[in-house]
Amino acid sequence: MAFLNWSATLTVALGLTACSFVPTAVDLDADVIVVGDSILAWHRGTGLSIPSVVEQQSGLAVSNVSISGATFLGPRGIPTQYANNDWDWMIVDGGGNDLLPTCGTLDAERVLDALISQDGQNGAIPAFISQVAGQGVDVILLGYYTVSDRGGSFSDCVSELDELSARQERFAATIPTVTFVDAGKVVGSGDAAAYAEDMVHPSPRGAALIGQLITSAIRANGS
Repeated sequence: MAFLNWSATLTVALGLTACSFVPTAVDLDADVIVVGDSILAWHRGTGLSIPSVVEQQSGLAVSNVSISGATFLGPRGIPTQYANNDWDWMIVDGGGNDLLPTCGTLDAERVLDALISQDGQNGAIPAFISQVAGQGVDVILLGYYTVSDRGGSFSDCVSELDELSARQERFAATIPTVTFVDAGKVVGSGDAAAYAEDMVHPSPRGAALIGQLITSAIRANGS
């Protein structure tokens, strides 16, 4: 497997989330690598994160190197978290922190297009995932659940995040080894108990629901 053309250095991108995590070393003996932002990083170290639930339920060893506050775009974006290895799966999310400063403005469409085009074929997300998938790694692309009815810092981003997920789903449908998992299927905007106190990140219950959904997708695809 050839090395990707991204730096393997893990760096913390400045984001608008409540806290940050020190980058975690990649476990090259794991079966699954997880890259992304705080949705996947939340509860790390407690055994209650989304990737921890996947590990517990799937029996696959998971290396979670996602970083709270990470953007997808830029020289320190989520693709730089990835480490070349013979992974069975990569789980990835992202784009919310890129969109947050622009939600409700004309710039939001520009950021969306930079992340992923309307047809799902171009942009930073398809470029990264296509290269990883092309090297034999199956990919779970996790779409965000909807913004809570109770608000939170992404309350102005409902339409942008919905559009991001729609574009991601279109893209995933074009590559057999990429599976789009919509977290909104198990975390609804009115289910306050599935959200952390900030109404952005998943509570332990929300993380468990999403982890179960991802595990089901992995099992459905033969692992």
